[in-house]
Order: sequence, then C-alpha cells, then structure tokens
Amino acid sequence: MDLKIQQMKLSKPKNENYSAIIVKINTLVPLSNCDKVQAAIIMGNQVIVGMDIKVGDIGLYFPLECQLSKAYLSANNLYRKSELNSDSTKAGYFEENGRIRCVKFRGNKSEGIFMPLESLDFIPTSNFNKYSLDVDDVFDEIDGIEICRKYVIKTKVYGPGNTNKQSKKPIESKIIENQFRFHNDTSMLYRNLHKIKPDSLIHISYKIHGTSAIASKLLCKRPLKWYERVLKFFDVNISDTQYDYIYASRKVIKNSRLNPNANHYYSSDIWKLGFEELKDYLQDGMTIYYEIAGFMPEGGSIQKLYDYGCEPSQHKKFIYRITYTNPDGKVFEFSAPQVQQWCKKNGLEAVPELYYGKAKDCFQNLYHLIEEPVEFPDQKWEEEFLVELKDKYNDKDCYICKNKVPEEGCVIRIEGDEFEAYKCKSEAFYRLETKMLDKGEVDIEEEN
Repeated sequence: MDLKIQQMKLSKPKNENYSAIIVKINTLVPLSNCDKVQAAIIMGNQVIVGMDIKVGDIGLYFPLECQLSKAYLSANNLYRKSELNSDSTKAGYFEENGRIRCVKFRGNKSEGIFMPLESLDFIPTSNFNKYSLDVDDVFDEIDGIEICRKYVIKTKVYGPGNTNKQSKKPIESKIIENQFRFHNDTSMLYRNLHKIKPDSLIHISYKIHGTSAIASKLLCKRPLKWYERVLKFFDVNISDTQYDYIYASRKVIKNSRLNPNANHYYSSDIWKLGFEELKDYLQDGMTIYYEIAGFMPEGGSIQKLYDYGCEPSQHKKFIYRITYTNPDGKVFEFSAPQVQQWCKKNGLEAVPELYYGKAKDCFQNLYHLIEEPVEFPDQKWEEEFLVELKDKYNDKDCYICKNKVPEEGCVIRIEGDEFEAYKCKSEAFYRLETKMLDKGEVDIEEEN
C-alpha cells in the first residue's frame, strides 16, 4: 500500500464519510416496477445500478451528499447540460453542483451511486493504473486531481450581536499540548462494519440532532506575576500551571479569552450557556462531550423542527462521552455504562441508551450466521448486522420530539481502551436533510 501511494499519490481523504471507496459487487437484487435497473447492496446500502452490472464487478462507490468534481463529471458525461460534458452529444443526470442526493426511483431508494473503474481513465498520469486500486481503498483525489468532496452550501451566517468580521488580536493561549482534545468526526458505520465482530462489546445510543459542545477543566498555563517571572529566571521552582476551564463547539474553542474571534452563529452563545450549566460538575482533568438540543433562550431553534420535548426558550444537554486527562496528557475514557451511571448520579441526561452487550446478542436472527458456515462469513455477518440495525433502530419518527420529524439515527460505540464510535443515519433523515439543502438552509453544526 505504501508503495502504491508513492507511485500514484493516493491521498488520505479530507473527510472519509464523503469520499470514494473501491468496492466489489457481491449482492444484486431485483426491484419492483423496474425492468431496466436493479439494486446492488453496497456496504449495507441499496444503490440502483444498470442491468449490465454483475456480481464480482469492481468500481467506485460514492455516498449520499457527496459532491463529484467538475473534472470527474465532465469526463464521464454526467452533467445534465450536455455542453458541460467532454462529449457534448451526451447528457447525464447531474446538476451543475454535482451533488449526490437522496432520491427514490419508482418507490425504490438509492443510497449513493456506483461507477466503473473506467470512470477514472481521464486522470492524465503515467503513475496511475486504475487496476492497481484495491477493494476498500478510500480517496477523494488522485495525483492532486480532485474526484469528490462533501457537498456544502457556501453560506456564512452571522448571529445578532456577533456580526463584526474584523479580527481581534488573539490572546496568548493558555492551552498545554496534549491536554485539550476536540471530539473526532464520527465516521459512518457502513465504512467500518468490519470492525464489529460477533463478540464485540458494543453500545447503541440514540443519535441527537443538536449542536455539539465540549466542557472541560484541564491543566493550563498559569500567567505569572512579574516577580514570579524574575524568580523563575533564576531557576527558582515556580509552578506555571493550574487547572482551568475550556469550552468549545465541535471544532472551535469558544472561550472569548482564548478565541476573541469566535462566531456564535446563534442569537446568543449557546456553548457558553451549556458550559456554565456543567461547570460545577467538572473535576480536575475532566472533559464532557455532549449535544445541546431544543431552543435558544430567545426562542429560536438550535436545529430546525427538532424540539426534543423542549418548550420555546428551553434546551436539553445529552452527554455521550466523558474523559479524564492526567497531567502527562494521557487520556482515560469512561466506558459507556460509566457515562450513563455518572449522568444518573449527578442528575444529568446521557444520550438515550438503546442496547449494551455483545454484538451477536443484539439480534437473534444473526445466530445462524455465526454457527453455520457460509461462502463469505464475515461479509454476510456485516451486511445482515447493518440490515437488522436499520430495521430496528432507524427510519422511525423521533420519539423525544413533539414535532413529527424523523429520528436522525443511532451511534454504535465499540468498547475498548480508546473511544471508537460510528454513526448510522436513517434514510428518512437523509431525505429531510436533502430537502433542507435544496432550500439552501445551512446546518449550523457544519459551521462549528
């Protein structure tokens, strides 16, 4: 693999969830009311393909809300406007934005698209050989040529009272390396099914559609008084660290003393509000990762339509992860049951727990796949696990919300020394997300 990357510069994708992946077609199923197309089951997702696709074919899978590059679209004559294609006599089905939308064809869903390896023939490099790509290779560009990216609306939102775009001089950071950590973007489950084995200890929780937040009390630099700096210069042992508070959104530190240019987007700083409500629960070295859902104090929605049982101007906090970081920067994870127990003990709300135990015990219908040999045992287990998971936990209305809205999905955490979790979004939520993007409505979570 290392040699292949050196030869053709197969880059690590900017966002794994919205990148191309090399797949092999193992399962094809007929579709009702269709005689010219069929469905391929790719990593647990149903994708509509032509009748010419056969079991064993290898190609590229692009997920929902992925945006194909202009070069890729044009080279493969995929634009609806034929004048944009390399062969202007041919027309495809993509609009100019190249977005892969959640759609249905004659009542049959299609969760992404499948393209042949030949779709990469336009890459003009002697280093690249499409047949050297391996199944499960993931990328968004090859040899510096973009293939795809995440589809986003190019809109910047400024909340009332926070519209000043002029930069303020940043204050010297008090953060010590290896103390504060953002929560990594949660990868899609279907790309990581191979990591869940029958005996894996897993936790399944309800996915909350809010805005991510972080509250922590970590070891920080202590500003020294002038005489302390003098003493330290003469090698006097002066402590220059202390435990202090840091709060953040999913990817931006929000403390005004640390980041005076932080944009709150909403009408008020919801992250500071959430932090103030959790501040007294924080012990030295503790970090709490959580979702804020419901409404702003002024009544605006944190996420449109999703009230999570709150009255206007109210909100809830759903905690999904807690860590302890020691003075040396080593992180210790609370297990999923410990998170649930800590929240219950302190009168706080954890993300709703749907299941905790071994993966094989989650769905009794899968026992026969463990006990009986099949042609592709791992693959069959993975595919059926995802099918059962979606059937049991996805595509229902959100039971917490008063509004009738689809649940976002669920999150699977694999218990271990390090935090490892993957999300499984529901098709109904994808459809709602598609409608909102069609209207040009920005998910504020993506801006934070």
